[in-house]
Amino acid sequence: MKIAIYSPNWVGDATLALPFIHQLKDQYPDSKIVIVCKDWVESVFINNPNINDVITLSKKDLRGIVSTIRTGMFLRQHEFDYFYTLTDSFRSAFIMWLSDTAIRIGYKSQARSFLISKPTSKPIDIKYRPDKYLKLISGKEIDHEEKYIYLNQDEVNWAIEKMLEKGISEPIALFPFSVSSSRTLPDNKIKEWFSNSKEQYVIFGSKSDERKAEEMIAKNKNISMQSFCGKYDLRKSVALISVCNYAFATDSGLGHISSALGIPTVSFFGAGRASVTKPIGKYNVVIDKSNRCKPCKKNICCLNAIKKSDVNYAIKSLQIDSKFEVQ
Repeated sequence: MKIAIYSPNWVGDATLALPFIHQLKDQYPDSKIVIVCKDWVESVFINNPNINDVITLSKKDLRGIVSTIRTGMFLRQHEFDYFYTLTDSFRSAFIMWLSDTAIRIGYKSQARSFLISKPTSKPIDIKYRPDKYLKLISGKEIDHEEKYIYLNQDEVNWAIEKMLEKGISEPIALFPFSVSSSRTLPDNKIKEWFSNSKEQYVIFGSKSDERKAEEMIAKNKNISMQSFCGKYDLRKSVALISVCNYAFATDSGLGHISSALGIPTVSFFGAGRASVTKPIGKYNVVIDKSNRCKPCKKNICCLNAIKKSDVNYAIKSLQIDSKFEVQ
């Protein structure tokens, strides 16, 4: 039996879909699991023993109605028996329908029910996104101790060597940026939280974050920081993150990856987002000040309310051996 899964489009959401993929494989151990995903999230799924194949879609494959139809028709050759979509988009349901898969499963959304053979009403009592995905297969509670992201030894060795080349022996990952500017850490918070730290921080981000990272370093010359923003593709960034001692993360894709890798991760959330998209992983602590304002509508207000004492407490709760100095 061949089962296709249309992955969420963002790195963080794709990571949150991993428990669904693993539990589906547990339910059908002899099945072949195929992930259909945007090419920029493929790195989340590589080397995963629960996944048999990954079909990547580029922006070109989904640009316009003609390309979308061509993509859906292309999938027919794979002869899927089941096709799940974890996104709520009309396009994903349309592609499932075009693939000629008999059993197509997803939530009712965007007037797409006629394209889904088993349309399911969204659970109004479930806010947490991984649980929403799992509801489609009547899944069980998430095992936060399970391994979700897989790297081979060559990738890990490369990451260790690359850190040492940069003179970084005890790297601490820092993910201060997000696709949403309101979720990006305020500049003053970096200085407040890390000004007396003796750690070696490595800033991760995209090509578009390069300038912001350099500005951050220039404003905090008393803090040991280097930027890897835009220097490596996502898979190499995953490997580099895997050799970090711990991490500080905004509500971002890299923060989700860090936690899923089992790296002790302190995640900064706001606007009530933690109840929907907090990371999976055993060694994760979320700092969320959303309860200060009701209703809370701006992440930036919540992030500014986080004090150094909150960060210190989070580090201690993760039992991290840190050079981070309590003030």
